[in-house]
Amino acid sequence: MFWVLLLLLAWAVAGTACTRLCLAAVRTAAVDADAGHGHDLTLYEAAFLSGGPARVADLTLVSMARQRRLLLAHTGWATVVDPRGRDEMERSVIGAIGPEGQSRIAPVRSAAADTDAVRSLGEELVRAGLAVPDTAARTTVAAGVRQVRAAALAVLGLGVAR
Repeated sequence: MFWVLLLLLAWAVAGTACTRLCLAAVRTAAVDADAGHGHDLTLYEAAFLSGGPARVADLTLVSMARQRRLLLAHTGWATVVDPRGRDEMERSVIGAIGPEGQSRIAPVRSAAADTDAVRSLGEELVRAGLAVPDTAARTTVAAGVRQVRAAALAVLGLGVAR
């Protein structure tokens, strides 16, 4: 008869965890269904949606290199040829390279991905309903997933204790 109490406890733990996860998912997905319609994506926005800020930095580096305004050497160095950026993203890459006009590619990529231009691009996508907010929604859903995993372990543990 003791196993019935364990079964009820396991159900309560699992039900609470699943409810929390479902509520977090619903809050995260609660955006206007027509929010993204009519919004033509730019190349930077598509890069952000497909790979985040790092992909935007990569796209900017490669597009500037293709236009011969930036040299990307096989040795891992980036050299500015044309110091005038045509948009905010290009100016942020040129700024990340620095006043010397030459820098290693890896620090340029990470610095360019961390700029205000890329952050504002992400915020625009959130306002358009095409992306989820960076921190709050992800942490809530992640906490719900962790709680469901813990509930599964609790159910197994209570089953073994039977």
